[in-house]
Amino acid sequence: MTANQNASMKSLQTLIRQPLVGQGRVSQPEPTAMDMAIVDSVFSKLRVLFPVSAPRPEDEATHKAEWLKTLAAQGITSREQVQAGLNRARREQGDRQFWPTPRQFALWCQPTACDLGLPKLEAAFKEATRHYHHPDKHTWSHDVVRLAVRETGSWMFATGLEKDVLMTFERNYKVLCRRFSRGELTDVELPKALPETVTRPTEAAKAKSIIANLRTNLGLKGANDGD
Repeated sequence: MTANQNASMKSLQTLIRQPLVGQGRVSQPEPTAMDMAIVDSVFSKLRVLFPVSAPRPEDEATHKAEWLKTLAAQGITSREQVQAGLNRARREQGDRQFWPTPRQFALWCQPTACDLGLPKLEAAFKEATRHYHHPDKHTWSHDVVRLAVRETGSWMFATGLEKDVLMTFERNYKVLCRRFSRGELTDVELPKALPETVTRPTEAAKAKSIIANLRTNLGLKGANDGD
């Protein structure tokens, strides 16, 4: 290792000990030479794939430190996971040229449902909307789909708008897929995370009643009210 490389590594190690952006001070594991070599290799390849807005050389140590901490926080700890992320970037990103965030790259490193032999999100959601009424009577394509339906809830499927239902189901399905990929027990209840705004259509009779009450309270008359 040259003197410049040694100085660069010391600088990077100092930066890594700083807290992750947006978080308080937490203890960070000491990165190994292999960790740093992997990030060096990733940056080299990503510069070719995504040349626009790549970090400037003078800022690279700071960016690499943040990448190391973010990848570790997202559970990306092996060379195989990183290679999967690079392969997915080459395969799926098409004409994209802008440099990805470390969190975006971490998502690329995580296996997709297809990689795990699970239905794609679209197929899983279609199956869910057809059979959420009687989940115990349906033979599910995979148990992860059944659990995602359970976590989303039959009430949400029955009363929510499709975009809200899909948002909640997608979140649950992806969490369960990640658990499955790690070999973790999936038959557990997940923390609920509903969309910020859940919109439901209002029944016609109830809507008319609400409007009538507003008119009365405000002293207004409708088109069918007498003088």
